[in-house]
Amino acid sequence: MKGKLIIQFVLLVSIMGISDLKAQMYFSDQYPEVWQRNMDYSQLVAEAMPAELYDYKPSPESMSFRDQLLHIVDNISYLTAKINGQKKSFYNKENKDSIDKKETMELLSLANNYVLGLIKNAEKIQLDEKIVFGNENMTKENIFYLLRGHQVHHRAQCLVYLRLKGIAAPPYVGW
Repeated sequence: MKGKLIIQFVLLVSIMGISDLKAQMYFSDQYPEVWQRNMDYSQLVAEAMPAELYDYKPSPESMSFRDQLLHIVDNISYLTAKINGQKKSFYNKENKDSIDKKETMELLSLANNYVLGLIKNAEKIQLDEKIVFGNENMTKENIFYLLRGHQVHHRAQCLVYLRLKGIAAPPYVGW
């Protein structure tokens, strides 16, 4: 009986270790590609809107198309500081209204590539580190998923803006 309990315990610990290893392998092996597709799709959406419509907003209280994209950049700055403790500023917010389409797309690319570098260099111990964010306990790995979720949300708003202006949206590539 005692031997059977020891075997069950060893199996349980092994299964727990395997599932933890599998989760880590997903992040290190697959999430960089997931983020790359996220980046590529965001660039396609940003490219689809003509430069003269970057100030378009469907209602007075809405963000403009450009503001949606710059908000993604700002959020990357804010959330990556939760991961590595370094607040990276990608542009001078006082000059926000003078940033054109080309510069907006460059900033989006720069910020997204910064996240990709963090993803590729993330250590397991760093990913598992617990933090409090929005009154919730979570790991730093969760912040990487939050970064993607936030970008998807605002990119979707940009897609609606495109459709409201009669512009074909790029085909979806989010998997």
